[in-house]
Amino acid sequence: MMGLSTRHAPSLDLPARFMAFSIAALGISVLISPWTLPKLQEHFSEFSLLAFVHLNTLGFIGSMIFGASYQLVPVVLQTPLRSVRTGRMSFWFYSAGLIVFLAGLMLTWLPGLAIGGTLLGVAFLLYAGVILGTVQQAPRRDIIGWHMIMAVIGSCGGMSIGVMMAFNKSNGMLGDRLLDVLAAHIVVMLAGWVGIMLTGVAYRLICMFTLAEKYFQEKLAWAELVSLTTGTWLFAARFIFRLPAWTGQVAALLLLAGFACFAIQIIRLYRNRMRRTFDIHIPFALAAATFAIAANALLVTGLFRHESPVSPVWVAVTWLAIFGVAGTAIQGFFYKISTFLVWLKRYAPIAGKQKVPKLEELYIRRLALTGWFCWMLAIIGGTTAILLEWSILSGIGVLMIAGAVPFLVNVMLIARHWRTGPGLSLREPVVTRPPAPSRVTVRA
Repeated sequence: MMGLSTRHAPSLDLPARFMAFSIAALGISVLISPWTLPKLQEHFSEFSLLAFVHLNTLGFIGSMIFGASYQLVPVVLQTPLRSVRTGRMSFWFYSAGLIVFLAGLMLTWLPGLAIGGTLLGVAFLLYAGVILGTVQQAPRRDIIGWHMIMAVIGSCGGMSIGVMMAFNKSNGMLGDRLLDVLAAHIVVMLAGWVGIMLTGVAYRLICMFTLAEKYFQEKLAWAELVSLTTGTWLFAARFIFRLPAWTGQVAALLLLAGFACFAIQIIRLYRNRMRRTFDIHIPFALAAATFAIAANALLVTGLFRHESPVSPVWVAVTWLAIFGVAGTAIQGFFYKISTFLVWLKRYAPIAGKQKVPKLEELYIRRLALTGWFCWMLAIIGGTTAILLEWSILSGIGVLMIAGAVPFLVNVMLIARHWRTGPGLSLREPVVTRPPAPSRVTVRA
């Protein structure tokens, strides 16, 4: 049984740089949210709104997924990354590409969009090459590995559509199909990449920290993966090729069924957990699963009611997917991933020689719960305001700050342990593992 780090894991500087970039993007996003959230109720093509959305999807969510993938894929597959050096290269292409792309959106600078989109495209190709190359040389693949494979394929597909849309800003090659292509891009990135990756990571982490592996239902996980993957690509095909409307409705039902399977799975694991003590990631994970079902229920409703492209229903779906599902899940699981890796670096070398803190003692639990509560209020309030078209999103932005600041403070507290005292070098492979709860994995 293995934890989050083994001899197969890469040097910690690789995932850490992506995670730090992600946290910085979140900090910027929430600080400007009182001024930017009201733009959600304006026209979707507003460049400053697109910049805010991509700051969250690519800056906060995407960067965190890159880092988590580089850390977890070799551990899950028990195979070293195909190329750590290429992984580091992808960070520079990714960070530079995103900064230039956001500058292009903010300044309405079309060359910046093309350059930034191209750099991001290169980063995604490098990322896909490393992950899929690692998969290819792995001796075996379990259900978690297949989640990561399908998520990487989704990321490449969604990014390809995004690059095409970036070039469309200068040459208008998509014509009247822009809205259709935009819908395909959103679903492939949020469901086909973020959604599938997060469900796979959730299975891995929840089984590991609850010691409930024997209650993990592999068939249910396969049903979820097949439903999400089929629903994502059928939805994309519906809009790219302008298939009949019923295909989009079927795709939305498949997505809803997939997230329902995921919710059933994690509820089962939590109910049968061997570690009965409260864990901070539990409320975050359960809330994220609830928001996923709510987002897909709204998607199904909108498609069956044939809502117009400017309907607030679509804005609410996107809001829930980005902030309710991905934003909530990332915060919860970051508490587990970061504390685990920091414990290994800082305290593993001295464990047994002197007293060391537990994982949950690296941050302030009450502060984390306060942040969770405020973040939940912001997500629920924002969804209500968007659907009812209330002009209170500036206030929702203040609530988001109240929810994110405790998380960011805890991140800094965790980072203090990383930076102080004896520990492993950032570039030294981690071999030592913390106590038993971190030594469970999902087997296919």
